[in-house]
Formats: sequence, structure tokens, C-alpha cells
Amino acid sequence: MTAPTLWWLMTFALVALELVTGTIYALLVAIGFAVGALAAHLGAAMPTQIVCAAVACMAFVGGWYLRASRRPKARLADVQIDVGEQVTVPAWSEGRTAEVRYRGATWQVKPASDGPIAPGLHRIVDVQGNFLVVEPIG
Repeated sequence: MTAPTLWWLMTFALVALELVTGTIYALLVAIGFAVGALAAHLGAAMPTQIVCAAVACMAFVGGWYLRASRRPKARLADVQIDVGEQVTVPAWSEGRTAEVRYRGATWQVKPASDGPIAPGLHRIVDVQGNFLVVEPIG
């Protein structure tokens, strides 16, 4: 088996891995392997092919990592559309939970703190599974 064929087989294997796992890093390493295949097509010796592939892999993966690390992180309010909305809690149960109507459905709510609880208007501060975590307004 020739060197370019080996590089291309490894490239396609990594592309298939990326399709199965959904990780961008496997695709970036596959691009680096394609650079190694191009170096082999140009007649470079095996150590030169490996160096070309390694440099390309590090450049692509490192560049993507730097790009991702500089992007602002999503705030909880950007991810959870319910955070910041208001609900009216009619009454609390002994287990410190309640049922409220919100967005056309019945939701379970629980208080955000261990302090005293009272019925009335509350703001959603988090969503934990099927529970809306609320804090009193005012």
C-alpha cells in the first residue's frame, strides 16, 4: 500500500468517526491527515509527511480551540427561555413545592432558598428537570 493511500484511508476513517461522534476535532485532525496525503503525493519522505500532518493538525485544532475559548459563554437566561418570567404561586405544600399554571401547562415549582415561603408573585430563576425554581418578587 502506498503512502498517499494510507494517509487517505486514515483521513476518511477520521471523517467517519466525526460523523458518528459529532466532534469537530476529529474533522480537524482529518484535515491535517489530508495535508500529509498531499505531501506524500508531492513526493516528500515519510518523516516530512508526518511533520506536515502534525503541524497542520496542531494548527487547525489549536486555532479552533483559541476561537472557541474567546467566544463569550452563553448566559443561563440565553439558554433557558423561562428564566426571568413570572408565575403566581397560589399555595405551597408541606414539602415546599407547589403547582402553578405556566405557558398553558401545570408545572411543579420549588423555592430557590431555604427561607420562608409565601404564596404570591414569583420570578423563575432556574429550571431543574421538571421543576421551576422560583424566588418571591418584592
